Parts: sequence; structure tokens; C-alpha cells
Amino acid sequence: MRVTVSSMEVGGLGVRHLKRYWHRLTQRNGQGGEDDRPLDEMLLHGLGLGIVEPAQYLFHQRPSFAEFEAWVAGKIGGAPPSALVERLNEAVRRHGEAPPRTYPVAGAAVDDPVLSEADLAFWREHGYVVLRQAVSREDCRAAEQAVWDFLGMDAADPASWYDGEHTFWVPLFRHPALDKNRASPRIRKAFEQLWGTADLWPTVDRCSLNRPECGGMDTSGPSRLHWDVSIALPIPFGIQGLLYLSDAGAERGAFRCVPGFHHRMAQWLGKLPPEQNPRDLDLEALGPLPVAGAAGDFVLWHHALPHGSGRNTADRPRVVQYIKWFPQDHGVHPLWR
Repeated sequence: MRVTVSSMEVGGLGVRHLKRYWHRLTQRNGQGGEDDRPLDEMLLHGLGLGIVEPAQYLFHQRPSFAEFEAWVAGKIGGAPPSALVERLNEAVRRHGEAPPRTYPVAGAAVDDPVLSEADLAFWREHGYVVLRQAVSREDCRAAEQAVWDFLGMDAADPASWYDGEHTFWVPLFRHPALDKNRASPRIRKAFEQLWGTADLWPTVDRCSLNRPECGGMDTSGPSRLHWDVSIALPIPFGIQGLLYLSDAGAERGAFRCVPGFHHRMAQWLGKLPPEQNPRDLDLEALGPLPVAGAAGDFVLWHHALPHGSGRNTADRPRVVQYIKWFPQDHGVHPLWR
């Protein structure tokens, strides 16, 4: 008999939807599925967990709900603050009451904007923009050092960069230096301007270490252009972002994207044979450009742009922290393509 768990049910932490999420993943019955995805993301990022570690824990450990709540409290340093619980629970209550808003919200005004009118015009045309000096170089150095320490590598010793099994992604999600950058007022304000609302939640995402090529081997990670979102049409509005923790010139594996592609993507897809999977194509012919930056610069891009890291042909790694802010009712296409 299939047991239904409501998003309104709570446990010892008093957080709505958490029990439904636990039940769905531990029972593996698919309850909720895509319909629950916006709530899952809002809840887990809102609690400061991110979406990767909780799913891995539930899949491998299959804990009781009480054990899961204890794990959550341990990860975030105790029970979540009452104000956060209230905000999360109200968001769960409102979910589904009205259709999602259309983003970006037209005519929305943001106090103390950090992106100029020229920046916004560039964003509308090209689908990406760079917020210069979003974070201090000192804070970037602290976060970069946290990455090196986590990996057990020495930034000054190139021989240590290639020890072990590390490839590109760094599964470091929480650290005081990373949390400080994640809470950067300038970064949040940029997302508020582009979404057209201040009612946003921050993601708890990982970092990356893009190492120089070594011994003729390209070790610079996923340089192949790709999308991190379904490209089934219409693609809902969405924004991704990364913070350069180290200087990143074009030769040092800088972020790359295809400027303006969000404007012509529907036409491009329409010209492909029905049997062609767009993700299997070599997208280099679309004309990607590197987006160089200094430590502390923050790159925002429309998630419909093909993107990827560049090959690192320099003599130093590129270190990055991924950060984004999103509204609870952001659109999610039900079909993955």
C-alpha cells in the first residue's frame, strides 16, 4: 500500500516538506517527482544544505526520519532559526496557490543597484554580464585556501596538484569563507536586479579546480560546451553564476559561453533533424568566447547559453566558487531534453 506524506507534515525541527522529501527518497516510490522539485530546491538550499549531500545521505544510509532530522541539525550547526523556519513554512504553504510569476518581473525596482544600465543592456543582448569586484580579494584568498586545504594540496607545489583522484569538481559545500562569499550583498543584489525580485534563496553549491594541462593531458575539466538545464522549449528564465577565487585569464581556463544564444536557440533547435540529440553535437562552431576576470569578479549568465570552462594552458590553476540566487516559483520544464 502506497503511503502519502503531505508537505505540511513536520517533525522535531518543525519544517514543512522535509518529511515528504525524506519519505520520497528513502522509499524510492517517486512520490512528488518533478512536481516537488521547486520545493525540494527551496527547502534544502534554504536550510543551508544544498541538494547533493542530503540526496546522497538518504540514498546510501536510508535513515529514519528522526535520524535524518538529526543529520540536518548536525550539518547546519543546530536547529534552524525560528525566523527561517517560519519563512520556509510560509513558502511551502503558498506553493501552488497561484501560477508562477513570469521572470524577470517587469518594471521591478531594486534599491541600491550594482549593475548599471549599460550592464543591463549588455545582459539583455548577450545573456551574460560580469560584476567586477563583487567580493574582496582577501575573501577570495580565504575561500581559495579552503579549497586547497580540503583537497590536501599545496598551491605553491605543482607536483601536489596531480596527486590522488581529483579531476575538476570539489565537493566542498560549507565553509565559513565560502558562506561569507555566498552571502555577498553585491552578488545578491545583482541577482535581484536580473530576476526583478528580492524574494530569493541562495544555493549551496560546490567549487572547482581547473588545473593546467600536464604531460600532454588535458586535466582542465568539462571544457566541452553544455547546458545544465533542460533545453525543451520553452526554456524558463534562469540565471547561473560563478565567482573567480583566483585570476582567470583566457589561457587559464576562464569560463566560456556563446553570447546571445538564448535569443536564437529556438530557431537553432528547429533546424535540427528530429532524431538529433543537441547535447551530442560539437557546439564549438557556435562561437564561444572566454570571459576573463580577476579574483573577486562574478560572472552571471542565462542558463540557455551553452557554456563550459576553457582549457588551462597556463601555469596556475583556476579556482571557482559557484553561487546563485533564485525565487521559489522559478519555472522548471517538466520534460528533460
